[in-house]
Amino acid sequence: MSNTLKIMFVAGGTGGHILPAVSLGDWIRENNLPAEVGYLCGSRELERKIYKALHVDHAILPLSGSPFGVKGVRSILRWKEFIFSLVKAHKLIKEFKPNVIVLFGGYLSVPFALLSFLNVPMIAHEQNAIAGKATRLCSKRRIPIITGWNECLCLDKKSFMPVGVPVRRINLMDRQKAWELLGGKGIVPSKIFALVMGGSIGGKPLMQTITEVAKHDSLKDHIFMLVGTNEKSGVQWLSSNVVAIPPSWDLSAHFSLAHYAVTRCGASTLSELICYDVPGVLIPWEGASDDHQLANAKLFLRSGKGRIWRESENIELLEAALLEVSDMRKLCNNGGCDIKRNDICARFWNAILSFSTKGEGSIECA
Repeated sequence: MSNTLKIMFVAGGTGGHILPAVSLGDWIRENNLPAEVGYLCGSRELERKIYKALHVDHAILPLSGSPFGVKGVRSILRWKEFIFSLVKAHKLIKEFKPNVIVLFGGYLSVPFALLSFLNVPMIAHEQNAIAGKATRLCSKRRIPIITGWNECLCLDKKSFMPVGVPVRRINLMDRQKAWELLGGKGIVPSKIFALVMGGSIGGKPLMQTITEVAKHDSLKDHIFMLVGTNEKSGVQWLSSNVVAIPPSWDLSAHFSLAHYAVTRCGASTLSELICYDVPGVLIPWEGASDDHQLANAKLFLRSGKGRIWRESENIELLEAALLEVSDMRKLCNNGGCDIKRNDICARFWNAILSFSTKGEGSIECA
């Protein structure tokens, strides 16, 4: 019998579900752990684009969303997709023969919650501070829940185990080198850099707001780096203090330049700010289900440095938040960041082992 642990990561929907799965997979590979990881996503174009950008092979279920909560023809189509997905998921499990399946939340977890009769161990990871519908369904189906935060609303306190949200590896470097890697010309400007991240969904209004507030005189010494708004390589200057930067999986240069961040409040992004000690102006997306981005932001402030601004508030309060947070400073170095990242991933790995059919070989956490 092989000593290799076969793990199926079910991660789709948005980057907030996919990035933690791929980050953990990278960590497993970096540490040469005896595991084979397979990835599974849904059929949405966004999911395929994210996996392609990450250069990660993946299987696809013919499912584009939950069949619950939709009506009419759309509901009929979703239920048809759902039935086909149950059949394909069953087939993939039989072919891959995983020792454990890890569900990373969202609509894609639902078919697997209903396939628990296959006698394959499953665990579900809830990244957000409020358990989503899929996670609550998993809990009702007695699938063990691990979480990204020490608190998870809508779940009983004794029904989950906190492990954290796996984050990608970021190698901090000299600011001049970082500027050149991003395609900046000449000497890096001696200004305050803000890293602006809009997330997979809801990013465009945030970028427009930041472009507007950047015109204020008090922010002329800031440079706002809008990530993902430039499809071409290099830095594109939109104004004297706003630049567009292409999307990238490796944010090492971005984090090395940034004095602070302006961001939506997906759990994956906030976990990276905590891990790499980046202060943040947190702008929760108003369309997030159950307002979970606001809940994430509030928990972030217990461990990280920053301020919350709501889009219903006036832009002067945003200006004040930007100025206040820009005075906060990063203190973390590569060594300290690696320790925090390793601790999160090791706790997650140990949880996988404890629920798999091969519960051996745990890793010591900090």
